[in-house]
Amino acid sequence: MNKVFKLGASYTIGSHILPGEPIINIAKILESKIKLTIQSCDQIIEGVKSKEFDLGLIESPIFDDDLIYKKWMEDELVLCSKNFMGNSLGEAELSSCQLLCRKSTSPTRMFISDFFSEQGLSYQTFDSLTEIDNATAAIQGIKWSNPNRKNPTVAIVSQLAIEGELEKKVLHQSRINEKPMKRNFYLIHDKEDEDNLSIDKILKYLKMWK
Repeated sequence: MNKVFKLGASYTIGSHILPGEPIINIAKILESKIKLTIQSCDQIIEGVKSKEFDLGLIESPIFDDDLIYKKWMEDELVLCSKNFMGNSLGEAELSSCQLLCRKSTSPTRMFISDFFSEQGLSYQTFDSLTEIDNATAAIQGIKWSNPNRKNPTVAIVSQLAIEGELEKKVLHQSRINEKPMKRNFYLIHDKEDEDNLSIDKILKYLKMWK
């Protein structure tokens, strides 16, 4: 197993979805070592275009005509909190929350902004905003936040990324206005690799895995 397959993944996928069984099985399927690099979605896209990565896995649909995009999993973004706040929160409840949010240039933040707009909300609905770099920082921020019931700290993160914490009731989730915030994960590769059997094997495995 001397070959190395270079895989680029976004923070949510690379830090919370792939570790453990998935990445081990991908290595077995390809009979190759896996070099996993975790970066932002736009960096992964540029890395695939420059051949730095053989394959990219991203959660934000930043489309580029030079690449091929294949859907492989549906995800839901949920409001994550340390204490249970209810299954659904509206404007009144959100206005007391301190939100850990992605930077204004983040594709994830832009996606959430569109959802807010559809619901008649915005980032300004919240009591306060604190910008963080990635999903891992947001999840850890909630875990270590003070249990302030008057102004609770919350974040909007991938439900898949906090599955373990939800099962153990370390963290809790809520929807906003009872509306699911759905998005897709994408596998991306160069058009020249359209007939690459390794990519087909990975996509087949990922679609069966969840």
